[in-house]
Amino acid sequence: MNWEAAGALGEIIGAIAVVISILYLAAQIGANTRTMKANAGFEATHSWAAANENMEQHSDEQLAVLLRAYGKGETWDSFSEIERTRITLMTRALFQKLEGQYYLYKYGTLDEGIWKNRSSWAAGLLVTPYFQTWWKIEKDQLVYSDEFVRSLENAEPVTVKGSVLGGDHSAT
Repeated sequence: MNWEAAGALGEIIGAIAVVISILYLAAQIGANTRTMKANAGFEATHSWAAANENMEQHSDEQLAVLLRAYGKGETWDSFSEIERTRITLMTRALFQKLEGQYYLYKYGTLDEGIWKNRSSWAAGLLVTPYFQTWWKIEKDQLVYSDEFVRSLENAEPVTVKGSVLGGDHSAT
């Protein structure tokens, strides 16, 4: 075998090695992408669950106020300033988590189904009498990005038996 043949064989082996490396890299990138999406879905769901757990820790009186705002169709003026502040802080925390999930969805990390369900829930909340006023105030205060606001306002609202939480919520 001469040096030319050895050189050509080396080039062929090198080219095959490059192709194998590229295929391996593509497989690793795919696996990494799936892992990132799974983690984003887990974190999005976990943050939502944590918010629900946090709300569950409130007193019965505080929960009754939330039920009135979320499920009874009462207006902004039906609540005292302290009640509106409490509802705003709890709901703002949820919507800020939701905005983070929006950006995970936008950049392809969060599953479309998770985002669609969450944005539909939020859109359903925003059509209730209390939260129509709340949302206008939040937008006026520039709490959320314009892009996120548009996304929620374009989402298909979901309602369950006329209530965002579902069913008949009698605050007793």
